[in-house]
Amino acid sequence: MPAPLLALHGVCKRYGAVEVLMDIELEIHAGQVVALLGDNGAGKSTLIKVISGVAPADRGDIAWDGHPVHIRRPNDARDLGIATVFQDLALCGNLDVVGNLFLGREIRRFGFLDEMEMERRTLQLLE
Repeated sequence: MPAPLLALHGVCKRYGAVEVLMDIELEIHAGQVVALLGDNGAGKSTLIKVISGVAPADRGDIAWDGHPVHIRRPNDARDLGIATVFQDLALCGNLDVVGNLFLGREIRRFGFLDEMEMERRTLQLLE
């Protein structure tokens, strides 16, 4: 079996005296669809923030496609191909699906937005 696309081993995150994530083990393979479910305060949002580089892990190992990586900021995650859509609907309610998917990573051609290419890639992604 190939290495997981994303693997977290022993990941911990603490805010002051409160340990929010304790020894998280997670492996996601290419093609899998994964849902995080749990009660309020269970650490779902914190785990997403660790994976997306918004709140780096305090301990543990993260691997991408079998290689160790350090995700310390959102750009590190983005460079790996990790994108996060946060649940706050007020952030980009004025944008369509394509606009939200490419927010901050818009494709340009000759200095102008290449809307056709972004729509083509969105359709390919959603198929």
